[in-house]
Amino acid sequence: MEYSKLGKELEIYTTVDYIGKGFPIILPNGAKMIKILRDMVEDEEEKRGYMIVRTPSASRAEIYMIEDRWELEKKEIFTIEAEEEANSIVLRPYVRPFHCSMYSTKQHSYKELPIKYSETSTVFRDEPTSKIRGLTCMRQYSFSDASIFLTIEQLEKVLKESVELEELFMNKLGLNVEFRISNWNDKQKEEYIGTIKEWDTCINAMKKVLTEKNINFIENNDAKMYGPSIQVFYNGKLLAKIEIDFEITHRFDLKYTDKDGLEKFPLYIHRQDLGSYESMLAILIEKYQGEFPTWLAPVQCMIIPELDEYIDYANQMKENLRERRVRVSVDFTDKSVEEKLKKAKLFKIPYIVLIGKKEYNNNEILVIRYGKEEPKKYTMEEVIEKFERRK
Repeated sequence: MEYSKLGKELEIYTTVDYIGKGFPIILPNGAKMIKILRDMVEDEEEKRGYMIVRTPSASRAEIYMIEDRWELEKKEIFTIEAEEEANSIVLRPYVRPFHCSMYSTKQHSYKELPIKYSETSTVFRDEPTSKIRGLTCMRQYSFSDASIFLTIEQLEKVLKESVELEELFMNKLGLNVEFRISNWNDKQKEEYIGTIKEWDTCINAMKKVLTEKNINFIENNDAKMYGPSIQVFYNGKLLAKIEIDFEITHRFDLKYTDKDGLEKFPLYIHRQDLGSYESMLAILIEKYQGEFPTWLAPVQCMIIPELDEYIDYANQMKENLRERRVRVSVDFTDKSVEEKLKKAKLFKIPYIVLIGKKEYNNNEILVIRYGKEEPKKYTMEEVIEKFERRK
């Protein structure tokens, strides 16, 4: 089933006409999944020395003029116009210039590099109404964005770490992806920013890292004018990227002091780990058809008490599981047990815990594992221990 229909059936997201096209509402189930994905990304990045930052969702237009891409992109940007164009207020379309501005607030030594910033950012694009569709083409997106300021000597190590992160995330999500290198077009070399030596050094480093990791890749001559990239595709669609920008540090006059006391421009790499979180939701809904791995499921366990007199017992179990960070819910509705079971199975809850008269009297719990095996009986302690082992 297509994600747009299934995502609404599973109460992951919805749309409301009077809010407008391109602005979907992420419901609690979808918001929980995005939080799980965000925590996964940020935890792994922090282990590798990334600093979590926050930058404004709106600013004066001047920051994009410094970057020298204002004239090219302003038609796709939401702007509150001012008499002086530089004072116009812009809803940010991307975060790169903000991270550069952050770097510029202090002097840096080569000993500090690489400096790595990471941000879960909300960005805005005035997409044509005809192109807007569900979670894949919107006017507001959430991205995991990272900026790395480094020396050329650190390039290979940083690329290797970045590729390994992509492998880690894609394997965790069960996505079979394709890697591509985006190089320049030999027939238009004079149009690109950066020297031939810089491009060759970076492209050779990209090829070396992917080859040593035994990652098959293809090479295209479709790089942006400001630098080459490693791109990650899923089902033919761009999902993530590791992109070098030869221009932006010069535009913002970013420097570091080398071991000889000389000022130099750092190399800049921009990374996006998963594409937008919203488009990743669409991919995962469609791939798993709602039957998410337990670690990703917004609700991992649904407790169904057969009678009201078992509610205290159900709440006790819920609190015990929540203490162990299990995402658990109790169905307190007045519907029949059959209706509650049907709903839990419709939402493809990984574990359904049924508390009936027999189970209550024997201090037992009937556990139904979605789509896997016959129901089994456990004590409450055994169920808690099962989740402890799973975590």
